[in-house]
Amino acid sequence: MNLEHVDVTGATLQPAGVPLRAAVLSVGSELLLGDLTDTNATWISQRCRELGIEVRHHLAVRDDLDEFVDALSFLADRVHVVLIGGGLGPTSDDLTREAVAAAAGVELERHDDLEEALIQRFAEMGARMPAQNLRQARIPRGATVFEPVGTAPGFGLTILGGTRVYAAPGVPWELHSMWDRDIAPELLALAGAGATLTRIVHVVGRGESSIAEIVEPLVADRPGVTLSFLAKSEEVQVRLTVTADDAVAAREASQPLVEEVVGELGSSVAGIDEETLEDVLVRLLGATGTTVATAESATAGGISARLARVPGASHGLLGGVAVYATDAKHRLLDVDEGLLDEHGPVSGPVTDALARAARDRFGADWGIAVTGVAGPTEQNGLPIGTCFWALAHPDGRTEVHGRRIPGDRGQIQARLGTAALDLLRRRLLEHT
Repeated sequence: MNLEHVDVTGATLQPAGVPLRAAVLSVGSELLLGDLTDTNATWISQRCRELGIEVRHHLAVRDDLDEFVDALSFLADRVHVVLIGGGLGPTSDDLTREAVAAAAGVELERHDDLEEALIQRFAEMGARMPAQNLRQARIPRGATVFEPVGTAPGFGLTILGGTRVYAAPGVPWELHSMWDRDIAPELLALAGAGATLTRIVHVVGRGESSIAEIVEPLVADRPGVTLSFLAKSEEVQVRLTVTADDAVAAREASQPLVEEVVGELGSSVAGIDEETLEDVLVRLLGATGTTVATAESATAGGISARLARVPGASHGLLGGVAVYATDAKHRLLDVDEGLLDEHGPVSGPVTDALARAARDRFGADWGIAVTGVAGPTEQNGLPIGTCFWALAHPDGRTEVHGRRIPGDRGQIQARLGTAALDLLRRRLLEHT
């Protein structure tokens, strides 16, 4: 795609009113073999969205020079900017420098200052520098060099009649640092003023179609708002994307719509933006001055681990017990053996007893317990997905819920944990 101006000090590379189009090109045979998940591409797309840049393509290419050059040519015909993550290391399969140089029709040139920086870095680490690391100091002629965060320099170069290519290391922390320091400022200048903000409403206890039935009419007559849904194992995210002159204006423009969506979805909303269900729970435990303990069978500690990831969780979470085996329920939490024999380890009465035992053993105000059949086979005649969750209240009451949860093993465990945590959230809201 021909970009008439490549002046990154402020020139716009596309007609007025047309978003800058970008593609993310990920490098490495390991991505195509399924050995790694390409989290860099997701991260880059998120950052582009914040800058008002429209990502049109995600493409992964294996470590083959000809295929790499073909991929660059394909993308250059379709977008203004290509963002490459990876392939800047010192080994023979790191081909980003060679591929970009070939696509631009230039040679690689040696940079004495980069060589010296490499030598100095290894010396500071007290390590011998392999000679092949000097490959990292060879950059396509004419490129803007980005100083290395680790050992790999990045660069920006215009190829094929005007498409701007940015190459950064694939190591995430190096990529993030180089993005913030070098790439984002250039992209902001290229894209011009504007910011795109995505507001997220976290919804639990409702299906995606049920949520869409409520939310879609609210967004239908609002120009400039893009609605999407992301169904995850533990929740459905309602994503509202708004573009404005800057981030503050985008947030102000989106706030009335977010409030309307939250009002219509009611108690199904478990969090907004960065605040997750676990964040809300820790906040509510603090606001009510109460504590919780867990007894987990099917989730084997997953619920308490989710809470513990939130800073400040120690003020509300007292602890938990993973009682995965049937006899552990009796040995560790004194669940009556007769109850286990009569009803089975996955049952309402046993889950009730576990919730009360967790609350009493830890001296907590609330007790959460879960049991279930996560698969891959039935258990004691119960089909896969049979689940129970219980909440022991501060006043001595216990409520038990159960249903068959769909999904594979991991999805069942995640959804069961969410059901139990959401039950506590709803009850805590009644106490605030």
